[in-house]
Amino acid sequence: MMSPKVTQRIFLLFNLVAVLAIAYVVHDIVFVTSELANKQPVIPLDTGISYLLLMSVFWLLSLVQFVGRRNKQHFVLRWSNHLVIGWFIVTLLLAYFVPVLLQGRLQQAGYIPCDDPQVVSRISRGASLIFVHGQAFSAQDSQPSTHSAVCEFFASGLSTQ
Repeated sequence: MMSPKVTQRIFLLFNLVAVLAIAYVVHDIVFVTSELANKQPVIPLDTGISYLLLMSVFWLLSLVQFVGRRNKQHFVLRWSNHLVIGWFIVTLLLAYFVPVLLQGRLQQAGYIPCDDPQVVSRISRGASLIFVHGQAFSAQDSQPSTHSAVCEFFASGLSTQ
């Protein structure tokens, strides 16, 4: 059995990892948005990264633990189960809809989703996609007319580099 001090440090470590994970998600959203604003020809998007938002539940658990030490009658303790389940559901919805919204913005801007040919395996839920702008090809290239042709053309150009 672990001592309370060690347990508390491990819990604190989980909170630190949660902060880093949320920062990574925010960084990814900002990166995709800035690439879109700069009209880059190819924008990578991993739709599974947003599920790291679920780690923010540790923050609420820390709040419940902190309040429980100070005041046993606080409303946070009485409603802790509802708060944790509610926050989990909210982050699950965010994790689902953030990539959907990003994909929608990219497609409205003329980008075409293609499977990332450089991704070999998946660790997180979702798809590794590359959004290729339909106008990304120069006039001298045989410009593809369909979405699948754009992806194939891009993948073939990537493999020859």
